[in-house]
Amino acid sequence: MGMTYTEEQKQLIAAARGGDLAELERLIAVGQNVDCELKYGATALMLAAGRGQVEVIRRLAAAGAKVNRRNRFGATALLEACERGYLDAIKVLVELGAEINLPHNNGNTALLVATMRRDRKVIKMLLELGADPEIKNFEGWSSRTWAEAESDSTIQALFGIKKADTDFSHRSPGAIPSDDDPQHRKSPSVVQDTFWTVFMRAASKGDLETVRRLANDGIEVNGQSPNGTTALMAAVKNGHTETALELIELGADLGLADTDGMTAVEWAKKKGQVMILKVLEERGESVAESCETESERVSA
Repeated sequence: MGMTYTEEQKQLIAAARGGDLAELERLIAVGQNVDCELKYGATALMLAAGRGQVEVIRRLAAAGAKVNRRNRFGATALLEACERGYLDAIKVLVELGAEINLPHNNGNTALLVATMRRDRKVIKMLLELGADPEIKNFEGWSSRTWAEAESDSTIQALFGIKKADTDFSHRSPGAIPSDDDPQHRKSPSVVQDTFWTVFMRAASKGDLETVRRLANDGIEVNGQSPNGTTALMAAVKNGHTETALELIELGADLGLADTDGMTAVEWAKKKGQVMILKVLEERGESVAESCETESERVSA
């Protein structure tokens, strides 16, 4: 079921995303809670940051919006701005007290996310603003060690890394050192880390551009999380039909199941993704049961 909003909340969402300061002022004046919880625990400030709406960010903060509040995924307004490369929004949020090293639920800081995304401008700004490149995520990767594994010397230079500092300069994330490599590290697979931090998240958000880029870079399309979830399942669960169809084109294995025994097809049924089911049928996939009437209602 989709989340039900009051009319004022809908207006707040539109104003935050669209940069409508006049409407925002009106809502503040009538007592609208600027920190009200929206979908997935997001706030208007996070929505504004995700659209680079600098003046809205300032006004919301002045009205009492909590700059370091986190949504259910652990994202803050600063993390939202960093993921989308809004430099002005990043700078303003830090000025307003955003904790620059506050991580996602998976331990990824804004700097680590920017490094994984190869966003040089954001990396440079975050380092200048005092981001710590040594903080590790739950897989043991820091921004610096990820940069060391990069093949991009311009990114390495931002961290003050010279080629002589690491023999990983010839390898990009995704290339796993062999056992006879004298400098082989007993660290998590970079491929799996990329999958978790970028690919899976991109699929679950419907970020086609990132899904395509990582697939072209050789990411394992059929990688599975500890509970067996695949990128295709993530896209289906979150209603991103176009991304799901793209993953199928990229070779997503429709027969893989999670630890509950649910395949992408079964998740499509459960979530009422009729279009996806139709495509699977056209491709000769066995869909034994049709969608139940209840599941044909795609939640908003």
